[in-house]
Amino acid sequence: MIKKYTDLLLAALLALATGLFVPFSPALLWESINWNLLGILFCLMTITAEIGKWGIPRALCLHFFDGKVTVRQLARFFTGACFFSSMVITNDISLIIFVPFSISTFIEIHERSLLIPLITLETIAANMGSMLTPIGNPQNLFIYEYFHLPLSDFLSTTAPVVFISGFFLYLAGRLSPETVISSLPSREMELPRKKSLFLLFLLLLCVLHVLRLIPLALVMAVVVPAMIFLDRKAFWEVDYKLLLLFSLLFMAVGNLGRLDILSTWARQTIGGHEFWISLLLSQFISNVPATVMLSPYTENWAPLLLGVDVGGLGTLIASMASLISFKAYTHIPAVSKKEYLALFSLYNLLLLAVLILWYVMVY
Repeated sequence: MIKKYTDLLLAALLALATGLFVPFSPALLWESINWNLLGILFCLMTITAEIGKWGIPRALCLHFFDGKVTVRQLARFFTGACFFSSMVITNDISLIIFVPFSISTFIEIHERSLLIPLITLETIAANMGSMLTPIGNPQNLFIYEYFHLPLSDFLSTTAPVVFISGFFLYLAGRLSPETVISSLPSREMELPRKKSLFLLFLLLLCVLHVLRLIPLALVMAVVVPAMIFLDRKAFWEVDYKLLLLFSLLFMAVGNLGRLDILSTWARQTIGGHEFWISLLLSQFISNVPATVMLSPYTENWAPLLLGVDVGGLGTLIASMASLISFKAYTHIPAVSKKEYLALFSLYNLLLLAVLILWYVMVY
């Protein structure tokens, strides 16, 4: 139980500890919380959870399974599905949908030995594909909102890394055999078209808000009643732990910002080293908390954005989404956690080295 909520406990202790050094002010604590970010995250998580629940991405994907297919094509399909879907439905939801689906498929076609490299590549695909858009992952949305970035500037910064990562995944996919699958398991699903279109409409509203075309109040006024009518159980699928984590970190950072000496020291230390500090910090506390903690002390958003996103590679906790895949893998009977962690670390460190080299050459 404690392990499950370690990040929340640490964030709460940090908020409490920093609060001891500044005068207590409920008004300032309230103001330190980015309610706009929490609101749009809440809407996005509710909608995308419902999209995943109804198997809409899975139903669409099954259209690619017509006729003969090789093991390599199937592996690339699942990796590509995580890579591209994460740009819209977030890395967490993408992995929740496709990793269990891929596990059951590869077990049924008797390719159990390929599960570790497949799940590893799916995880990398979701983490790196999601960095393209502001709504791909929480740290992106935070930085996009916090620094009030133009969409064109955001995309031009993330696109090169996403392209390099996609090419790496394509090359890694060549390691899968080209064995033809003679009998792919039948998985016919009926796509709920009306519900799909409605959910996509709600998702579009969220995107329009992220693009600063409509206010959050309008989005919530439509999304919340709509989801209550559609399926109120969807609200149970929201990651309230993440929302609470954000709130506690906002409070802690707000308290730290009121300490002039510490604030000055942090700005001097972080300034000019945003990429490296955020990348290293992400390895130990994951990239979402690292983003919230470092953002107030720099105006150089581009290296910070690249640092926390590239910092999602490396350790298993560098991106909390990676734990979703790992937990799905551990549910398979008679598997080796050590073998998974070894290959996961190898693939992550290889791509991390490539992206660090690119950053040094470009920046």
